[in-house]
Amino acid sequence: MNTIELQFDEKNSDVLIWNGQVVMSRTEEEYFEALFARLRYLSPSKVLEIGFGLGISAALIQKHLMPAQHDIFEVEQGIYMDLQEFANRHASVRPFFSAWQTVQNEEKYDFIFYDPFDYIPHGQFPSYSKSETATRLKQLLTPSGLLCHPHFGDGDVPDVEGFDTVIVERLQVKPIRMADESTCEDVAIVYHQPKA
Repeated sequence: MNTIELQFDEKNSDVLIWNGQVVMSRTEEEYFEALFARLRYLSPSKVLEIGFGLGISAALIQKHLMPAQHDIFEVEQGIYMDLQEFANRHASVRPFFSAWQTVQNEEKYDFIFYDPFDYIPHGQFPSYSKSETATRLKQLLTPSGLLCHPHFGDGDVPDVEGFDTVIVERLQVKPIRMADESTCEDVAIVYHQPKA
């Protein structure tokens, strides 16, 4: 099964809470604004975004990266309906109601923004190891393409198998509401480039 329908504890324009966990919060917006503004120079033509959430990153990708094609995969039905509304306002956006692993092999992207929420405890998705995930993401990138994801905290940025890690900048932002209701002010702008 590639899609799910969830009952959120809270779902509005500022926060998504499911099963007692913050899926996404508007408090992430300052960080994402800094991230995509800083990476604007990349000017990717084709972007794959994994997870829509509140649409914060999608709107900022449109604003700063301005891709010719912006494919967004979302697995949760209610959030996908929000994604469809967003796509109606942005001509380059192609919404997909499916797990990102279903992307066709011939698709190649210049930039992948990987920010899914792990609904696996719900039990409806097959699990993928970190190695399998890294391999699949690498297959979807052009040779010069980049993989990007949020990094919260001032600790080490985890390496991704088959990629070189680049920490562009570390910065502090207003407190971000994390999944476990803690807060975080330390973030990093990070990307990974495929090893040859």
